[in-house]
Amino acid sequence: MRKPEGVAEAANDALHRLATALVDSASLVRAVPERLRVAPVEGVSPASVPALRSLLDRLTDALELPRLDVVPEPARLWSVELALSRRLMLGSGGLDAVAGSSARPGPGEAEGVEDIARSASAALPGRPVVVRAYDGSPLRCWTAGREGLPAVALVTACGMPVGLVTRWMKALSGSFRVVTWESRGLFAAENGAGPAALGDHSLAAQAGDLPAVLDGFGIRRAHTMGLCGGAAIALAAASTSARVMSLSLWHGDYELGGAAPKTDHQRDVQSLLAMASRNLRQAAGLHRLMRRRSALDGMRPDIAHHLIHPYATPDLLHRYGLLNGAIMATDCRPFLAAGQPALVVSSPKDTTAHPAGSEYVATRLPRADLRMLPEGDHLSAFDAGPELVRLAEEFLHDVTATHRKDT
Repeated sequence: MRKPEGVAEAANDALHRLATALVDSASLVRAVPERLRVAPVEGVSPASVPALRSLLDRLTDALELPRLDVVPEPARLWSVELALSRRLMLGSGGLDAVAGSSARPGPGEAEGVEDIARSASAALPGRPVVVRAYDGSPLRCWTAGREGLPAVALVTACGMPVGLVTRWMKALSGSFRVVTWESRGLFAAENGAGPAALGDHSLAAQAGDLPAVLDGFGIRRAHTMGLCGGAAIALAAASTSARVMSLSLWHGDYELGGAAPKTDHQRDVQSLLAMASRNLRQAAGLHRLMRRRSALDGMRPDIAHHLIHPYATPDLLHRYGLLNGAIMATDCRPFLAAGQPALVVSSPKDTTAHPAGSEYVATRLPRADLRMLPEGDHLSAFDAGPELVRLAEEFLHDVTATHRKDT
């Protein structure tokens, strides 16, 4: 029987949302070797679980993702499963209208699951391009915006999936060619089986990934935008490479010796990473703590599936300890002679990375402008809100125009 047009529309919207959520969560789903469980949203009848499981199987198969088990209640889920369940919102928004339908519905019915999966996979950020770093490490990279536009290299926080910066990619790609990549050694290898081998984990090696990514996309020079620990990577790259045309550093997490204080969060994370970096046994002990549901208490529910990625397995946590530990422990003061135009952004309300670090960096960089915003915490820097986008675009247009005038 043909469903009413409004029902089919609601079913399509719900399927698109679920497929998009799965694509957005793909790094986490692939990271954990065990089969993950997810629970539907509160209020969904246990009787609908088999149909929801069947629908989810069809979508994960179409997206070439590991299958997930659907359980009626979230009570026994561990932190990664709970974060994933919150992102998928399984059973919400009209999914019951298509949960048991065929893969190829007739006119007026919901779109085919495979078509919706293809559409979700093609949407921003799209499929990754693998670029080799100078030491051979594979880097999962993305690009948005037309070739020939001024290039912006977007350096995200260590260990974070690309989904955390998709809003920035979308916001900037109308006027710029945006390139970004995920941290070396923390994401699936080219065959999709487990993380790629971790080579050099030093800050210098991570900074060297920036020009390697530019080479991979045939880009000669780029403006560079760093967020959180990515600001330290961008700063290190700018200090050694003329290919970095300008810097914008957002809520940077810097090691500055005794020159600037750190927050309790910075000190706690640095201590955790130091322990995790020692060996897999130490990382496994810390991972048992991160499996607790309470590990999500300090994470924003809408992005917790990204934030928990580097804690998802003992091996990832050990590697994260090495990589982010190197970022947080390497003194950034030698990089502050970088002469590129720079925008440094923070807020007094950032309790994650101390704003005094950004103030110190801005006063020492020869050509920096400090913007201490009255509102916004650390994670809001990743939201690409209108005010932040306006600030970023104004800076980028100014330095692009100046560069053209000088050449």
